[in-house]
Amino acid sequence: MLLPKESRDLRKSYKRLGIFILIVFILDVFICFLFFKYTNMHPVLNGFIIICITAILYLLFLAICAKIDKKKKEKLEKSGKKDPFTKN
Repeated sequence: MLLPKESRDLRKSYKRLGIFILIVFILDVFICFLFFKYTNMHPVLNGFIIICITAILYLLFLAICAKIDKKKKEKLEKSGKKDPFTKN
């Protein structure tokens, strides 16, 4: 059984990941279309390039999310207000 805070964090991470996957999927489809239409690149090389681009974007996404979470936590601590969803 998940605690309410864990459940909220899990839903937030799923929502972020879903938005990321949607955006990256559209970007990858566009890049694949450009590669197939305008270059004579081998499909395996095309797939490898797409995988590399997606991995780099995911690492960038993780870094941005970590910074956002850190700033939110610092802002909450600085304001002196406590999280209304915690029991303390």
